[in-house]
Amino acid sequence: MTADPGETDSSGATVSHSVGKPPEEILAYWTPERMAEAFPREIRLPDPEDTDPKSEGK
Repeated sequence: MTADPGETDSSGATVSHSVGKPPEEILAYWTPERMAEAFPREIRLPDPEDTDPKSEGK
């Protein structure tokens, strides 16, 4: 994987990536043991004051 879903670049744009593995392989990787050891991602939401409702939908 090259980037995490939901990561943003320096301009604030969302960065995405494609996964080259089949879903079954990914599900097999995430065993109960790995899930128990995993840490949640930090989610960064945009500041509501930075959003301009007039510019949405353009």
